[in-house]
Amino acid sequence: MTQDHRTFRLRYVGARFDGARLPLDVLSDLLAFRDLLVCYAKDRWRAHNTSRRRLPKGFDKSISFDLIGVENGSAVAKLDWSRSKAQVALPGFTDELEQIVDESFVDLTKLIFEAGNQRFPAALSSEHIRALNTLGSGLQDNEKIEFIRDEDTERNSENNIVYLDNHRRKELITRVRNTYQVRYEGIGELRGLHVNGQLKVNTKEYGELSIPVDPDRVTNEFDGNTGADIQFALQIELDNHDTYQRIVEAFDVELVDQQISENIVKCKDRFTELRRLANGWLDGSAASISGAAISVAEQFLARRPSVTSGCRIFPTDTGGVNIEFVANGWDFSVEFGTEGKTEFYGVQIDGADEVPPRSFNGLSKEFFDEFDNRVKQ
Repeated sequence: MTQDHRTFRLRYVGARFDGARLPLDVLSDLLAFRDLLVCYAKDRWRAHNTSRRRLPKGFDKSISFDLIGVENGSAVAKLDWSRSKAQVALPGFTDELEQIVDESFVDLTKLIFEAGNQRFPAALSSEHIRALNTLGSGLQDNEKIEFIRDEDTERNSENNIVYLDNHRRKELITRVRNTYQVRYEGIGELRGLHVNGQLKVNTKEYGELSIPVDPDRVTNEFDGNTGADIQFALQIELDNHDTYQRIVEAFDVELVDQQISENIVKCKDRFTELRRLANGWLDGSAASISGAAISVAEQFLARRPSVTSGCRIFPTDTGGVNIEFVANGWDFSVEFGTEGKTEFYGVQIDGADEVPPRSFNGLSKEFFDEFDNRVKQ
């Protein structure tokens, strides 16, 4: 029996995604899911049509998806494939294509499920690898993507849902290629530059990186600033031992003000002090400070470095981190909990107005929208 639609669900699990919140930096996963499914669809079509050497014209376009909603449960992205739309792109093949779409989803989820059980393919094509290197590259620790079809929903349980997390993703890609890609954001020191469009930036995690930028920016923005801090967001390639290999793409590279750089160093020193606090540091009752809370706090300051000017950083007795700062006549606080929650609130210094406490899922777009609107720095 044929159906006009197939709906696939990518469920994002983790504190960042609670309340059906889907950060924009994971939207590339949806295209990567489609690309990986198309890779398997091509394999299936060739297997069904051994006498034909080429794919039919319009094949790729016939396997397209629409994002038709984001549901609760953390955040569930609903992707719809339409048989009638496929008929327009590839007339005469939709019966076969419907079967191929179903089979390709099975192939895709089988690949991920088998990887979770330490069973890996002998090889994958460059197209498969390219899609896998994007799918899930922005996931943080303790986050995962679950893959669900409508017809599977009632049969799924915690024991048989297919999911992709950082560990499984790395294992899968490096077993067939020896390297994999991740998104890397941070701040480093500018060590040198080249007029052809390269910045030499020293980083804490991977040493000196050569980051590509537009040659005009080298002369107009970075020349004469050796020793200054550089803020960056990159897609990088690592080997199976997490050793840096190369930069795949530079999303954002900016010079950080010298005074802000000095403030960042002070904040890093303060975080080092917090890491040393043991259980019971406050009259025997307070918890040690969560590494996850410190990590998110550091990411927050890296993305809004102007806050480091005059900010105060305190531990909370529940193991979190609280950052207080003054801006535009307001005393603001951003608190980072141990479970990935972020709370933002403030009071007017010379008035009775206030920003009531509001909770967010980590450093979500909604958090930064609210933060930037209130702080206006």
